[in-house]
Amino acid sequence: MIRYFRQALAMMREERLFSSIYIVGTALAIAFTMVMAVVYYIKLAPIYPEPNRTRTVYFEGIRIEADNGGMGQTCFSAKAFEEWFQSNPNIEYCSPTLLAAGTGKTEERCRTSVIRDKDEYLDVICNEVSADFFKIYTYGFVSGRPFTQKEVEGKETVCVITEALAEQLFGKGADAIGRTVTMENNPDVRIVGVIRGGSQLTPDSYADIITPYTLKEVNFGAVYQGFFSIVATVSDNEHLQALKQELDDLAARLQQSHPEKLPQFGFGEGVKMKTVLTRDMETHPMHVLRSENRDDVFTVVTGWQLVRHYAGILFVLLFVPALNLCGIVAGRMERRSAEMAVRKTFGARRSTLLNQVVIENLVLTTIGGLIGLVLSWLAIYGLRREILGMFFDNSTLATAPVVEGEMLFAPTLFAGAFVAILLLNMLAAVVPAWWSLRKPIVESMMEKR
Repeated sequence: MIRYFRQALAMMREERLFSSIYIVGTALAIAFTMVMAVVYYIKLAPIYPEPNRTRTVYFEGIRIEADNGGMGQTCFSAKAFEEWFQSNPNIEYCSPTLLAAGTGKTEERCRTSVIRDKDEYLDVICNEVSADFFKIYTYGFVSGRPFTQKEVEGKETVCVITEALAEQLFGKGADAIGRTVTMENNPDVRIVGVIRGGSQLTPDSYADIITPYTLKEVNFGAVYQGFFSIVATVSDNEHLQALKQELDDLAARLQQSHPEKLPQFGFGEGVKMKTVLTRDMETHPMHVLRSENRDDVFTVVTGWQLVRHYAGILFVLLFVPALNLCGIVAGRMERRSAEMAVRKTFGARRSTLLNQVVIENLVLTTIGGLIGLVLSWLAIYGLRREILGMFFDNSTLATAPVVEGEMLFAPTLFAGAFVAILLLNMLAAVVPAWWSLRKPIVESMMEKR
């Protein structure tokens, strides 16, 4: 092994152009692959403050489908949350949320202002939730505590704010607990907790100020129509399927017996309608993948379409560069064919020669891979607004988003990078080397060098 490594270093010194092209090609392939890996790690992995993503499900709203092809969708009211979700035995924890749960977007209804001085306003993102929200999303509390279910039910004017907002309002190091926040078009609220803020890259949990959902009452006419999405956790797939069946049955009963309590979209007289509460009801990872691969809320994306989509991305990012490198290695093997023939004449086994070629290329691929890793980290951090803006909803990225260390240096990403390097090496080196070494000795000896 050490001998092969020394031979690889000697080869790099002798064939600098080949080595440079190979390393640069590998670095770019790994850099682009790692950027995509980081993006989807941020979207799908259990990171702060969303460690329960594999058990989290979203309910975007009430969907009404008409038999004439018409469709409409609206959000849930507080009454819908309390009657349909809050005490459901198939749910671990659940909460209403102003954020468009599971869509990767921040709705305008979440945007408001807080008053710092008499005439100075700070734009903030406000979420209205139940006490269970802090069990679904495990924020780190710098001081204080989350508000309780008793405070929610009692409509107490309390809130939890981020450490960054507390510093903006009261100064660095000031104790914010017990102090009052004045919001535009909202009641004044008392701070009971200060949390370590998340990142705009996790929009399902990102907010500057969090208040009880019971502080405001809005009447849309239909009892169950409001402005909330629902976020919940389930313990396993069995409870998930039971919950889906229960909600499907509930929707059918409501449509049959109390259609006046549901949103009305004016599809016309005599049109039969169907109420759907479980649109794309699945855990966070699959929900996100389907959501970003449909043109609108009514488009259905199948599992096979997802496989083809991401297989295509992987092919472009990894296999196309591998094919180019494979051509470079093949040309080099042609130049070395006489050398390999001589070594076979003196008793070198084909497997020994193949191992040498693979290890030589693995050294080059590893160097290129490490350079690619560094490039990807520098690009994501230095150009995070521009790069991540291509994959996340720009309305959530008001400023350069916070990129936490766990988003870049997770063990899963290191393992993925290592696998990508090995795969790239195998694709680029093994096939041309194996094909070249199959040639008869005489034919290889006659090759032009």
